[in-house]
Amino acid sequence: MSAIAVFINPRSGRGHARELWEALSRSEPRLQSARVVAAPDAQRARDELVRVLGEPAERVLVLGGDGTAHLVGNVLLDLGLGAKVALGVIPAGTGSDLARALRLPAGPRAALARALDATPWKMDVLLVEADDGRRRHVLNVASAGISGLVDQAVNALSRRGTLAYLSATLGAVGRYRNVPCRVTVDGDVWHEGEILLVAIANGATFGNGMKVAPDARPDDGAADVVLVGPIPRWQLPLRLPQIYLGTHVHARYVRTGRAQRVRLEPLGPFPPFDVDGEVFAAAAATVTLVPGALLVAA
Repeated sequence: MSAIAVFINPRSGRGHARELWEALSRSEPRLQSARVVAAPDAQRARDELVRVLGEPAERVLVLGGDGTAHLVGNVLLDLGLGAKVALGVIPAGTGSDLARALRLPAGPRAALARALDATPWKMDVLLVEADDGRRRHVLNVASAGISGLVDQAVNALSRRGTLAYLSATLGAVGRYRNVPCRVTVDGDVWHEGEILLVAIANGATFGNGMKVAPDARPDDGAADVVLVGPIPRWQLPLRLPQIYLGTHVHARYVRTGRAQRVRLEPLGPFPPFDVDGEVFAAAAATVTLVPGALLVAA
């Protein structure tokens, strides 16, 4: 039985992830006997991956974007394999923010070489636990506010180009209304009132390159917290370039910190939370940093 499993999102890279896999597998002998999962929907993919991981594996390679890595990471952690099976990422999706956090090379062949040959190391993850019992592990960024609207817009697209997140963000700016939220950081109430965004970050970027938390690192044992308060609507398009540069953290309407645990309590109607670019229905929830929970080959 091969020690390598491969998970392919057939929709990633505008449908080219499978073609990429075929090209990579032809050029790398170690992939000839790999166990491959390429299911058309998330539930079937999860079920098939659980079945494949019933046999021992040393590495799981992921061809896809952040949502694909999110799914595979959650399966590994839910099965208790997070510290036993190394996750290797070959970026092939709309957003590649986890790849940026892991400092992976941009080219797929170089990323494959890293995934196969790098000495695995342990990265932190975030555990989101809603009061209604739902839970999700987050590899890169969990956030609340306008980001949920952006995720909804991007995930509704049948084809996602490189400007999908920028276009969705500009659209969300026109629809979003500041929402009230209580934010508690390591037991202390940090903010109570309207927000544009609050991000709990393990990696520095989200939204395909927006530097929401420019100093965040996935192995430093703490989450970076960035809260953006209400901004006049007319200023939002003008302020948007700042988040791509990471300079927004110096603005007077932004508060930053570091934490082990963040509590989010929506105080009214609220858009869904963002978890690695996927939506998670908003509810009172606690986000906890779990140090060194996931083994990665990067």
